[in-house]
Amino acid sequence: MKHHSDITYKRRSFLKKMSLGSFGLTALSTGFATSCKPESKKDLVLGSVAQAIQSGSSSVITRKNIASLAPNDPELQLLKDAVDIMRKRSEKWPLDPAGWSENGALHTKFCATIEFSYQVHYSWFVWPWHRAYLWTLEKKLQHAVREPKLALHYWDWTKHPKIPEQYQGGLNNPLYNDTRLVKSNDIIPFDFMNLGPAFRAKKFSTYGGYPFPNKGQGPQIDGIAEQSFHNNIHNWIGGEMAGFVAAGYDPIFYGHHGNCDRFWQAWLNANEFHQNPSDSEWLEKVFYFTDEKGKPIEIKIKDLLDTEKLGYRFADLDFNSEDGIYNSLEDKIIPSYDLVKASNIYNASIEEERKVQRIEKVDLANASHVLLKFQRAQLPYMPYCSRVFFLFEEAKPNPENCKYIGTFTILPIVSAEQGKLEKDVYMHVEITSVIRNQIQSKKNIKVFFEPVQVRGRNIPDTTLQIENITFTLV
Repeated sequence: MKHHSDITYKRRSFLKKMSLGSFGLTALSTGFATSCKPESKKDLVLGSVAQAIQSGSSSVITRKNIASLAPNDPELQLLKDAVDIMRKRSEKWPLDPAGWSENGALHTKFCATIEFSYQVHYSWFVWPWHRAYLWTLEKKLQHAVREPKLALHYWDWTKHPKIPEQYQGGLNNPLYNDTRLVKSNDIIPFDFMNLGPAFRAKKFSTYGGYPFPNKGQGPQIDGIAEQSFHNNIHNWIGGEMAGFVAAGYDPIFYGHHGNCDRFWQAWLNANEFHQNPSDSEWLEKVFYFTDEKGKPIEIKIKDLLDTEKLGYRFADLDFNSEDGIYNSLEDKIIPSYDLVKASNIYNASIEEERKVQRIEKVDLANASHVLLKFQRAQLPYMPYCSRVFFLFEEAKPNPENCKYIGTFTILPIVSAEQGKLEKDVYMHVEITSVIRNQIQSKKNIKVFFEPVQVRGRNIPDTTLQIENITFTLV
């Protein structure tokens, strides 16, 4: 009873902050409790998905940057309570579909699999699937504390490039995870979260991935957003977050992916030519989840494209740094060639990080993207984080003939010990007009992967040279 009373008090504090008053508490809670009473599979799908979509903006909640909330903020406290309830459900019965453990297992099922019909990564399905994943979790959290105004939060790492204190504090904090390898003051390297190349991608396929190959016959090609900042930050955190198998069990996963979901909307808003796919194969794709009561539901991509119809919006879509150092859309973060190996030092401050990074303005009219293809490479370990360089002359690399392209992380699907890529590997990279001319003139270009040190993992001293390279302008 004491725990229930404490939750009720926190809900009232939360609602007071949200300026809903006592009427809102009664009406909203009652409406939520009676909105999902399916009698059949068809009713279940319509009850959980279509009703939420049909509700429109009248029940839209706002997802906020979790790093902006005070440690005692009622919103944060209620979120922690909801996560704690889901955790306790799993302790009581590990297979409870409304528990934290089974929610994490959903991610394992569809992201850490070599079963073709299930896998959503390495294709154009990755962002809509994760949007649905976060949305269904949000409903479970709301139901746990009987508060439909509770919102998931995102972690804007561009404005707060280290683990927010809201996710720290030890095992007494339901948002904490003790497998993370980074320390509280570790700074995310700026190039790990360089959003510009993904922002400037003209096509959804370049930004968000290619169609899945028919019946698994053909290449699986993910977009630049997945390969770069998404994978980089997963790996930087380490622990359960550094692979697909267990990432969904760490609460910071949802802050990170909340920001990736926010970026998808920002990409659409950045340019009128940025459009989602219109193919029926994409729009009619069905994903499988469980609702707030743990019952199975089906969700189609076409029902996931308007966040406000799903019932949420973002506090803002501004990905520019707070201190005005760079504009994510127009600038590119580049590690200094001479100091790139200095990145094996864990930077204790943003000032130190700036010593090994520089900002360059991008000529938006001439920025291009290339699909880099190479054959299987034996990696020294997985996950493998590297800075990619193009070498244009048969000579020792130097700042003039060796150009930084981007920072990418290759995450393992199942086993980190396998250390192999598929036979044909594809990477989306952004290039300048000078490099584009080099490619079009068919000049010899070598590609080097320069491994990047991340906390808790050793790296080899030598670069990895990629063989059998082809370039395709996209």
